[in-house]
Amino acid sequence: MAAGYRVKTIKLESGERLPLLLSKETGLPLWDPTLFILTTLRATNLAANTLEQAARAVMVAHQIFSYLGIDLNERMLKGRLLSLAEIEALVKLAALRQEELDALLETQTTEKKTARVASFKRVTKRSVSKGPKGVNSETKTIRLIYIRNYIGWLVSGRRLKLDVNHKHYEALNEAAQVVIGNINERIPERDFESSGRQGVSPKVRARILEVIEPDSPENPWTNKHVRARNQLIFLWLLFLGVRNGELLSIYVQDVNLRAGEVAVVRRPDNPEEVRKNAPLVKTRSRLLALGPELSELTRAYLIGLRSKIKGARRHPYLFVATGTGLPLSQPALNKLFRELRGKIPGLPDDLSPHVLRHTWNDDFSALMDERGVPPEEEEKMRRQAMGWSPNSKMAATYTKRHVQRKSNEASLAMQAKAFTSKKKKTS
Repeated sequence: MAAGYRVKTIKLESGERLPLLLSKETGLPLWDPTLFILTTLRATNLAANTLEQAARAVMVAHQIFSYLGIDLNERMLKGRLLSLAEIEALVKLAALRQEELDALLETQTTEKKTARVASFKRVTKRSVSKGPKGVNSETKTIRLIYIRNYIGWLVSGRRLKLDVNHKHYEALNEAAQVVIGNINERIPERDFESSGRQGVSPKVRARILEVIEPDSPENPWTNKHVRARNQLIFLWLLFLGVRNGELLSIYVQDVNLRAGEVAVVRRPDNPEEVRKNAPLVKTRSRLLALGPELSELTRAYLIGLRSKIKGARRHPYLFVATGTGLPLSQPALNKLFRELRGKIPGLPDDLSPHVLRHTWNDDFSALMDERGVPPEEEEKMRRQAMGWSPNSKMAATYTKRHVQRKSNEASLAMQAKAFTSKKKKTS
């Protein structure tokens, strides 16, 4: 929980989940952040997880402003915003982890406001040296984008209250352009190809498939339902390439065993969703094929095991918890992967649902090469299977390993050719 603030997601009667930034002191929502989320973000039908991401970024902004002794509303009344030094401090502090930001706020009682900007490098260096080295580049980028937008929104709201001839009308506009421009220059570029996450190797994939067999002596789970359910989960992730949120959002009625299909359906603000952190279908709805073997395993789980758990009859979700029959939660899914990694030596430390999504894309790339499918057609097929929009650039993230392997193969072939030619000349 962040020092001074907390983000709480409330569930409305319609089923919509709305994240709010609250003051820990009063327990009430902060006015400006709430209005920003409602009017700027929620109005564009963004997912609840995205709204929460924005709320946490705004929370970070408020923490930083509190530490630096900055009251933006008071400054706007005077026609000014942030100095260059304060922008630099904002950008650097936004790179800290939440626990590091909390530690900084705890120093407020001993740090003088006038010295905070000047001493911030010393304090942050001390804080970072004791723990993690800050958030990753992607998280910092997301934070700064929302903080930038929040500042711009505050300024626009203030200017709307002023007459166009007011002395602060243009001053605030110019100040906002300077602040936003400086923040933009310091936002890390979002390079989708820079991600180091890749799919597992064929050897590791074979090892996973071997271990998750319900009758395998190495299977880390003992309960019959858990073994069958977990095997099916791994197979769905590995052979369908679905996201973890999509997997946990599947209804029983979405599965058509006779046709060998499963519908991945977007259900934003679903009133039937009872989980606190609701899994979401982030990508487009789509229809995926289930082969005979996967269909049969799914049928066996549905009829032979899930149907016998009483709590499972009270909701429509496919994958359920063993004891209660409640919809399987995201923490439970993550635990499944931790248990497998902990019991089976040699599995990647980062083995997760998303790594299996990368693995599906590796296998898909290899199959497309084998069949000689043109790149343009391959892209269309991949976007359909993954649920991406026609203009999505996400394919680059998931084809990195395959492209890298082909590039290395070409490089080795060139080297071999060059050395073969050299040997012929010297012989």
